Amino acid sequence: MTAYDQYLKILAEKEQKSNHLLLTVYFPTQGYNKNRLKKELKSFFLTNLKNGLKSYSSWTSQTILSQVKQIIDDLESLPRGVAFFIKLGSQKQGRKKVEKIKEENFIFIPLEKAPQKEFFLGTSFDLDQLIWLADKGIDGLVLQISQKEANIYTFDDYRLFPAGHQENPFIKKEEKEYLEQFSPINFQGIFHGTADDAILKKEQAENKRFLKSLQSFIKDNANLNESFDYLVINWSSKFAKINTDFPQDLKSFFPKTKLILIDQNITNLKNLEKLVIKKTTQEKNKLIKKQLKEAQENFKRYQNQWQPILAAANEGRIQKLFIKPVIKKRGYVTPEGCIYHYPIKNSRLVNNIAPWLIHRALDTNADIVILDQGVKDNPLEIAALLRY
Repeated sequence: MTAYDQYLKILAEKEQKSNHLLLTVYFPTQGYNKNRLKKELKSFFLTNLKNGLKSYSSWTSQTILSQVKQIIDDLESLPRGVAFFIKLGSQKQGRKKVEKIKEENFIFIPLEKAPQKEFFLGTSFDLDQLIWLADKGIDGLVLQISQKEANIYTFDDYRLFPAGHQENPFIKKEEKEYLEQFSPINFQGIFHGTADDAILKKEQAENKRFLKSLQSFIKDNANLNESFDYLVINWSSKFAKINTDFPQDLKSFFPKTKLILIDQNITNLKNLEKLVIKKTTQEKNKLIKKQLKEAQENFKRYQNQWQPILAAANEGRIQKLFIKPVIKKRGYVTPEGCIYHYPIKNSRLVNNIAPWLIHRALDTNADIVILDQGVKDNPLEIAALLRY
């Protein structure tokens, strides 16, 4: 995962040391090749810079675009989104011809998730979307196990990403040897069995060993401290019928993870992706409804209004925060990370206080529950279960 937290620290330091104009740009790259992306970014930049940089020379816009194009050209492959954080000169310097913005003042971040288009010019960077990305972990670990092989994927933002591959050591040559050894022969009217049972036992023994080796592979290669919402095991009926503790043994590596078993042999990646989305969404919606109901039953500690929730967050009193994934609510943030819906001394205006609220809640060990818009009968935008 990209070290977004490190970027946040660097950008925060630049804000504190600067009273210059700061430019923030987020842009999704899905569906674009490099040439198309450069054209789209040029149009996006020029449209917004035209109004935002009136006190700066047109040369500044050209300089920014030139450096953006160079960054795109240098990429080996396009990420799912891009972000630019640019520290401009003072307004007195703005009308001077600048050949290039210094490297330390031109920060580019490839994004692992598709951001919303955003352009912000002010005395601070707009870190809202970056904080969302820093706080959101991987959704799941998915295993697709067939007779020949096992493919391991991470499930993130409704997509599957390859993370590992293992071959099944069951060798077809051995199966052939069994068939040749026990195949029926007509000798003096005596017929022998086809050895189907022997082959089946052999196959099951090999499959058990395969699952054991797969378990060891995951233990040795996975980050066992990673937080997964779901562990999805898609395997053929041959594996499902084996008397094995493989699913539970694997889940023990990730104790807070919900286990989902799919007893089908789905080898097509797109079909598997669709089914994983369906199953995880069903489980997630069940859990959200249950957790929200439990929170509402504790009515003395339950809140669904912004002002008391922000106050509770600043005091570290949020036990569980329920919040919709896309909210635009302007507010104010202090250097210490406290959040308000009104300006106070040393605070700065941000376009969206929701990610700052999440960051504050996580810092005080609160649980975060994303209120998926697919959950019916849920008009809430935000809610919280308080510690006291």
